[in-house]
Amino acid sequence: MSAHDHNPLAHPEVQSASVIKYAAAFVLGLVLMVAACIITVGGGMSQLNTLIWIGVLALIAVCGQLYLLFKLDLSKAMIWHTVSAVATIPLFFIAIVLTIWMFHHLEMRTMMGAG
Repeated sequence: MSAHDHNPLAHPEVQSASVIKYAAAFVLGLVLMVAACIITVGGGMSQLNTLIWIGVLALIAVCGQLYLLFKLDLSKAMIWHTVSAVATIPLFFIAIVLTIWMFHHLEMRTMMGAG
């Protein structure tokens, strides 16, 4: 046996796993998805309000899953996971915004005479 024979179950990331958190993340995602489906199918709001509400529900779902599933917090064991998420999230939003911008301008150029 080597001097570095560690118990993998003693690792902080493994010990922070919880069936309750996984179940809560699943229920949260399911409830928010059903709410977004009801808002979309209902059709009682304007397009802008529908888009805003779906965006808010998606943001709540992402934040909840980052905390519950990925356990991103400021604890010593998870600090580097949180740092990597903080570095990744702005790039994600830049990609989303640039995609929306691209499709908007593509629509303006190709659908000019339609409607």
